[in-house]
Amino acid sequence: MRLHFSLLAPLLWTLMFFLVSATQVLAAEVLITPPLFDLEVAPRDVITKDVILTNTTDRKLDVFATVNEIAVDEGGSIKEFVSPVMTDQSVTVTSWIEVTRGLIELEPGGTKTIPVTLRVNQNAEPRTYHAFIGFVPASNRPEAEAKALAGGAGGVVLKAVLQEKKNELLRISSFMVDRFVIFERNRQLTVEVVNSGDDTSVVAGEIIFYNSRGEEVGSTKVNEERAVIAPKETAQYIVTIPFHDKLGRFKTNLKLEYGEEKKSSLFDTTQFFMIPLKVLVALAVIIVLLSIVMTYLLRRTFYVELHDEEEGSQLPLYVRTDREHETKDHDIHISKGE
Repeated sequence: MRLHFSLLAPLLWTLMFFLVSATQVLAAEVLITPPLFDLEVAPRDVITKDVILTNTTDRKLDVFATVNEIAVDEGGSIKEFVSPVMTDQSVTVTSWIEVTRGLIELEPGGTKTIPVTLRVNQNAEPRTYHAFIGFVPASNRPEAEAKALAGGAGGVVLKAVLQEKKNELLRISSFMVDRFVIFERNRQLTVEVVNSGDDTSVVAGEIIFYNSRGEEVGSTKVNEERAVIAPKETAQYIVTIPFHDKLGRFKTNLKLEYGEEKKSSLFDTTQFFMIPLKVLVALAVIIVLLSIVMTYLLRRTFYVELHDEEEGSQLPLYVRTDREHETKDHDIHISKGE
């Protein structure tokens, strides 16, 4: 079975540096560990690593640190030392490296820890950077720098990979549902998501439904197909409410996630009232029946009162004949036969 070269290259690259370093250690006066810094970086990163120097001789050594940019071939070995160029710090890895420039004294068999700091430029361009941090026994700095450029010095190879940053930025532009959900055709929610970033992205999540008491009554997925959204485009997702026979006020919580390397979340919420059609019809029938009954009762009441008034309009006249009465001038005389 053949392995792809892209999978073997990092392993071979690391192995080669370890082998080269091990060969150097056998003949070197200074043992340097580790031999390699393999870093993934981003603009404005500040990373500090320690280098341990050990004097393998029985005499005192004066050591100077040197920093050079290098070019490597496909196998990962040093191809050449690049001449220092300090005009553009965004692509000059040596300008990002901080290490002591003073004399490092190592006693016979002694050990010292030297910190090396990498401060990535804020405008650094995405690419792979290589540098060689040498620790060279010499009587002065010019001599040490000459030995390093000639490839006759031990040191640490620094590999810094700055990946192109994907600008993924999505936002919810709309989350809508009819205020009153009655018919089958309006039992839907609409979600619109805008891709404001510079790269395609996939958004997915779910909508959770709660009743007026805050109890979860259902949920449904959004973009289960995981369709992508192109930059500067708007995607619309239509989701059906997963229940149809419930009556009352409901709240929905929308939660979406996007991003491959770093997950980001989007949230929104809305409310609606659901009135099933059969309930609405039942209410209409009840209202009609109540109206008929009320009309009947009102008409019956008014009819009885009106009838009572008509019968009581003729008052009977009673005349008593057995009562003695003194005649007055204004009396009205009523006699039989008149």
